[in-house]
Amino acid sequence: MSIDNLLDRTWSRDYTCNEFACEAWKQITGKDLSKRIYKALSGKGRFKRLEEPISPCIVYFKNSDSSPTHVGLFYCDKLLHLTSRGVQFVPLEVVAMHFREVRFYT
Repeated sequence: MSIDNLLDRTWSRDYTCNEFACEAWKQITGKDLSKRIYKALSGKGRFKRLEEPISPCIVYFKNSDSSPTHVGLFYCDKLLHLTSRGVQFVPLEVVAMHFREVRFYT
């Protein structure tokens, strides 16, 4: 499946990594993730935690309990996520080295 149409997305106050992850998940899996992801980020919902990433899965990144959580998707052995510089589809290690905690979920 091509994700080329997602690569031109840009970050804004109303379209962050959360909205991007939901849009990408819907395109890749056909399932709406938006309600689940917002519940999980607010502590009211859960995902199944994975020890290792599988394609596709949700990836949460954090530096501390007081820092915001960044979210992306592990897909085709790379991380697909939105940053203030635009969409990146890069090896997971490139992004993970900037965070203290990396977690995988389905």
